[in-house]
Amino acid sequence: MTEATIGTRRPSRRLWLPLLVLTAATLLVYSVSFFNGFVLDDEMIIVNNPQTLSLRNVPDVLFAPDLVKPYYRPLNRATYLFDYQVAGMNPVWYHGVNIVIHLGNALLLYLICRRLLSDRWAALAVGLLFAVHPANSEAVNWVSARNTLMALFFSLASLLAYLEGRLKGKTLLVASPLLYFCGLLSKETGLMMSAVFFVLTFFPLQEGEPRLSWKDRIILLSPYFILTLVYFGMRFYSLQGVVGTPVPASGVLERLAQNYHIIPQYLALLLYPADLTLFHKVPNGGLFSPFWHLAAMLFLTWMVWLALRSRNRVALFGLVWFAINYAPISNIVPIPSEQITERYLYMPAVGFFFGLGAVLSWILALATPRFAKAAVVVILVAASAVTVHRNLDWRSGLSLFSSGVRNDPESPGAHYNLGTAYMENGDLASARREWERTLALNPKHAEAMMQMGTLAAIGGDLRTAETYYLAALQAPSGETDPNKSMAHLNLGKICEKRGDLKQALQHYRLFMKAAPVTYIEYKGDTLRRIKLLEQKLIAEGATSHRPPGPAVGLTDIESL
Repeated sequence: MTEATIGTRRPSRRLWLPLLVLTAATLLVYSVSFFNGFVLDDEMIIVNNPQTLSLRNVPDVLFAPDLVKPYYRPLNRATYLFDYQVAGMNPVWYHGVNIVIHLGNALLLYLICRRLLSDRWAALAVGLLFAVHPANSEAVNWVSARNTLMALFFSLASLLAYLEGRLKGKTLLVASPLLYFCGLLSKETGLMMSAVFFVLTFFPLQEGEPRLSWKDRIILLSPYFILTLVYFGMRFYSLQGVVGTPVPASGVLERLAQNYHIIPQYLALLLYPADLTLFHKVPNGGLFSPFWHLAAMLFLTWMVWLALRSRNRVALFGLVWFAINYAPISNIVPIPSEQITERYLYMPAVGFFFGLGAVLSWILALATPRFAKAAVVVILVAASAVTVHRNLDWRSGLSLFSSGVRNDPESPGAHYNLGTAYMENGDLASARREWERTLALNPKHAEAMMQMGTLAAIGGDLRTAETYYLAALQAPSGETDPNKSMAHLNLGKICEKRGDLKQALQHYRLFMKAAPVTYIEYKGDTLRRIKLLEQKLIAEGATSHRPPGPAVGLTDIESL
């Protein structure tokens, strides 16, 4: 073997060995997730969504809104369509695809850090910590969260192509905007990369990267701008006429202030992910309630100051990445979700890992880095153990919501969802127990009232059922709350059964007005009921205050 041959093989080994280690660690930690089922919205978004079942729906996937959510994420939906053609509704395949995308993100993060950091061991440590970090478990285990995984995959791939292209030539600079566009088609948060690239044209991230003139910046950023306009054009065309679900929200200043309590909890999830749950709480206290939030914000401020003082490019870039990608989840613009959601941290957290890589590189440059390496190994083992344990919680809805109750026995949301899981498994007694506990914790929990009404109706006690449904409508957020629309539908059926046709018709119409797009199957049946009742009332000479004809429901159906 010649010396030249040895020289060419060693660099290859230095690259492929870390990639194999990353692959093995990721697959080992998430091996239990292959056997998890569909949970949460998976049934609605994937299993029972006709858009994901036939190749004939490819035009709808590309140029129509999602039937179950008012979003435009065609590339994400296309993967579900592909999944079904390959494996039907076998959840093993769907979870496998999510795990592979997460693995791809870990590999891309490693390759970027390998380019930016002075210590390659630090780059590998960052990739491994991202791969096995417990805070990422929700995004990986929930099949319907694939859009988050894909958005980060194309964002990191676009960034890597940009960094390579800035030093090696224009070919990769052409690939970067195309990968960015794929991120946009996966999830709206991919748009934040346009701000990242804008910053990078002013502050080069790599040694030897040439400075840009204003003309060069315009030329470099133009493809991203053009593809962003194309995306918004496609989005507008596809979503025209679609009205999103209204989101109850406080004033913008109050929402901004809530970040004082939200950011420390996200920071805690990254540094000490002990309380993994779907039901995080945002306290209503002031500056010192709880006190550790103030301490966390002071610590974060100190870390930002250190990064600015050090002028370390990677650390500063980590701050920029986190700030830009945190903006969409800061609730400045209200989003239809919980205020603190672990999967939403998946993309901003990459900024934390960039900063961590800068710190590790600095520590490993000291005279005695062995302690640091040993500490990283211990952290990796501990994080992997926590992630494996959390992955098991995602086995089914019952196990997932049971973990929520264990994490916080005082959470109304955890008890309510656990009751729903019990009902889906046919255990009505346990469902009743959980919903009663929900109402004990929150007497105005409208969804629990509706479920208790349903239990009463199943038992034949329509009077009690009616009482619960009416109480649900009186709970905060009003009669036209989409989440309460089923109360109107069930009240309509009760009124119709006892012969109160005018009242039944009123409730059916209110259901048609309030029901979200996901209730399309109920809307069709309700429209039929509206027409029949109108005909009966006309025949009896007692028509309602609204004239007969197409009925409110026709407009609602046509607007889907």
